[in-house]
Amino acid sequence: MPLIRPATLGAALLAAACSVAAEPATPAKADFRASESGYVRHWPGELPVVLSVPHDGALRPEGIPDRKYGVTVRDSHAAAMATAMRDALREKFGRAPHLVVCELSRRKVDCNRDIKEGAQGDPAAEKVWKEYHAMIDAAERDVLARTPHGLYLDVHSHGHPKKRMELGYLLTAEDLRQPDRRLDEDPGFRKKSSIRWLGERTEAAFSELVRGRTSMGGLLEERGVAAVPSPQQRPEPGEPYFNGAFDIAAHGSRDKAQLDGIQFEIPGVMRDTPERRAATAKAVADAVDVYFRTHFRTDLRNPKPAAQGR
Repeated sequence: MPLIRPATLGAALLAAACSVAAEPATPAKADFRASESGYVRHWPGELPVVLSVPHDGALRPEGIPDRKYGVTVRDSHAAAMATAMRDALREKFGRAPHLVVCELSRRKVDCNRDIKEGAQGDPAAEKVWKEYHAMIDAAERDVLARTPHGLYLDVHSHGHPKKRMELGYLLTAEDLRQPDRRLDEDPGFRKKSSIRWLGERTEAAFSELVRGRTSMGGLLEERGVAAVPSPQQRPEPGEPYFNGAFDIAAHGSRDKAQLDGIQFEIPGVMRDTPERRAATAKAVADAVDVYFRTHFRTDLRNPKPAAQGR
């Protein structure tokens, strides 16, 4: 299947467009649990997968001051993209992942930065920041109470020139340009990554987990979604590339044995219409299926917990 490119996207999405109705920005209201402030929502799930969206909030209450520094750009369609992913996973496996969304504008709070930069000393913004991360922590605890393995995906939007999905593991672009042998033999790369837990417990080489055929990027490219890093693509010198930020550092497995984390940065041609979101989400669900069976030895169609010992 050809990679999703701007010139060929319409043809690639024709089948999805004929069968998928427009989706709302977020799931049905009755499904979510709201935080005390009302600005963070959690849609519970049963799959060992947690999705989060920190940067697509639209609410700008006057009682919370605008942040004075840092990035304030909204990640357009990120919440709708995560919702499409949740729907595709539920359709494929009969169970949904957890989803946590901050609905407060990034001008007021940035939940993907540390609290100092993200809330800038405002008590109301700090409360929302803490609620968002507490809900992700609770979702991860729920996953780990059911199974020893899980995946945390932080969903974002990007507008970089190359229209490909950027997958962040807390490894820099320079790290990802290293030869496979160095990635595999130097434990420092694994230890600083957001998939450290998996890297220490799977038989696969670390380079395979990051950019091999069975990496998330490799599995997405096999399903027509251009992605970096992958067997076909590495960040080139001078190219913009998002390698991940606070969320996957805090909720991935770099610092503790919890869910392995990947930041998903999705270009407009993969997220800006219901049909494009549906096509991207289906590819993600199919890739997650193979990823779990290959690296976690877990069949997501089977609700029983995976066996310990990896």
